[in-house]
Amino acid sequence: MDNMDFFSLDDLEAVFAELDEIEADEAEPTEEEKASERRYEEIIKKHKNETTT
Repeated sequence: MDNMDFFSLDDLEAVFAELDEIEADEAEPTEEEKASERRYEEIIKKHKNETTT
């Protein structure tokens, strides 16, 4: 049992390539996601203003 390799380097290379593709797909949010994030931030600001006054 000298060989403790659970994955071959080829398998790991394929996994990292898939991860790169996933990250690239998720890197740029859509316009709808950006608009949703802006609305969410406005709700948070409004809530903070209401609780501090």
